[in-house]
Amino acid sequence: MSDAIVAVGNLARVDAVPWKNEGGQTRELCVEPPEAGFADFVWRASVADVGRDGDFSTFDGIDRTIVLLEGGGFTIASEGRPLHDLRDCFAPFAFAGELKVSVQLHGAPTLDFNLMIRRELAEGEVVMMTEQNSRRLDADTALLYVAQGAACLSDQNGLQLQLRTGEFVRLREGALLPDLLCAAGAVVLAVHIRRKH
Repeated sequence: MSDAIVAVGNLARVDAVPWKNEGGQTRELCVEPPEAGFADFVWRASVADVGRDGDFSTFDGIDRTIVLLEGGGFTIASEGRPLHDLRDCFAPFAFAGELKVSVQLHGAPTLDFNLMIRRELAEGEVVMMTEQNSRRLDADTALLYVAQGAACLSDQNGLQLQLRTGEFVRLREGALLPDLLCAAGAVVLAVHIRRKH
């Protein structure tokens, strides 16, 4: 496939790491730079299972975005006050990592996509891509995660990469990116990263 693709992965093949508070588990999709720890990553994308009510860890200097993938969702509260009702799938919600946040599930456990960005080094967001708005990827697209359905990457040489739910692609910074084609009903989460110089 295209030189723009660094790696292709599948959520089902990523090891799950339990949270310290045992309220869920996380699968890391990508960390930049590779092998970076929590003290020195620029950005990090993961998928988490939230199994019960409880507190989220705080992360000083980190901008966070969470996207509900499946399940009933949950209410996010900070210092006892409701902050956001994460009920709709594929609708990104951004918040500061310093916030002391707790969640209360709306019943069933949830599956969530998470993006963390170190504020002093970069900025970015998660954008929902569908059949209607897919095609040309923005130059700052760093990661694609197929949240639902099927999609295809197609480069200028006609080479194609078929993707299904749970598969993700790491893209090379500064490269000529392939086009993204989403099938009817498909949802792809595109992570945009802009480094601060």
